[in-house]
Amino acid sequence: MHPTQTKYEDMFILKVFIFQFVNFYSSPVYITFFKGRFVGYPGNYKTLFGVRNEDCGAGGCLIELAQELLVIMVGKQLINNIQEFIFPKAKSWWQKKKMHPQLKEKKDTAGEESQIEEDASPWEADYQLLVCEGLFSEYLEMVLQFGFITIFVAACPLAPLFALINNWVEIRLDAQKFVTEYRRPVVERAQDIGIWFPILQFITHTAVLSNAFLIAFTSSFVPRLYYRYTRDNTLSGFINFTLATSPQSYSQQHHNTSCRYQSFRDDKGEYLPEYFHLLAIRLSFVIIFEHVVFFIGRLIDMMVSDIPEEVEMKMKREHYMAKEALAENQSLGRTMIPGDKDILSDLRQRGSRVPQPGSDSHPLDLKEIPEETGPITSC
Repeated sequence: MHPTQTKYEDMFILKVFIFQFVNFYSSPVYITFFKGRFVGYPGNYKTLFGVRNEDCGAGGCLIELAQELLVIMVGKQLINNIQEFIFPKAKSWWQKKKMHPQLKEKKDTAGEESQIEEDASPWEADYQLLVCEGLFSEYLEMVLQFGFITIFVAACPLAPLFALINNWVEIRLDAQKFVTEYRRPVVERAQDIGIWFPILQFITHTAVLSNAFLIAFTSSFVPRLYYRYTRDNTLSGFINFTLATSPQSYSQQHHNTSCRYQSFRDDKGEYLPEYFHLLAIRLSFVIIFEHVVFFIGRLIDMMVSDIPEEVEMKMKREHYMAKEALAENQSLGRTMIPGDKDILSDLRQRGSRVPQPGSDSHPLDLKEIPEETGPITSC
């Protein structure tokens, strides 16, 4: 029971967005931050409900995330565009079929009877169109797309390009849909886009932190830099540096055969000092990255004004003209509606100088009328 309709709509939009956020982003978030993190090592694998935790492929989790984003940004958006083109036409056809005008029969020259649909008036044809349900679904689609191309952009830099192509196509599809398939919506004034703006701000801040952790922990950017500046500048032997050897107990259980796995552990399964060095570097990178990005964002926000200078000057001039008009109306009201003592005394003095009948004097001297009042004409 919210106090206003706007507050109710904002809370409804927020709840739907949270639901869709969990629905759409749970899989990429799992691949980015959780898959392959709690696997363990040979001989001591971690399990969840008796099932061994899933590990990343040979190419790493970043490749899997890029493949999933390509499927979402290309395949899913293509399917959505096809649905937005076909579904309104199918609904409009079914709507017209249920509300079709009367049919009249007449015989043609061959004597056969044919049914010809009567020409409907424009308002009847418009009434047969679908009812416009607002722009909630359009806003939600664009906000979810914005989240995909910002939160995981480090894994798939081509995602914004596919989003741009999709939006260019969708603009034309939505124009055709709203003009030909839907009734003209009732115009309502709105101050802004409502709670969608705080949602976009939340996605923007989440995207900065997400990309920082993605670059630091999911990609091999930090380990490569560490190996380049501590071991070999040419990255020769980097693959062996990232691989650990299985413990001896595991090798004895499998006929004295050892295996390599991606981790920074020794022969006993304990973490090497390089692991803790990389952990500290990664956390430092996250802090520096998000501080730099937020600083650049604040700097751009300060440099670029929310309202253009030309529009701001016009707004100030409009406000000044409104104040001038209000002042003129107030002064005019004081002269037309006497309420002050000075005006009443002035009127009494003028009334005492009313000329007697037959005299040539006039209560108003034309010479005393200022020139700004213009010429005096008789009715």
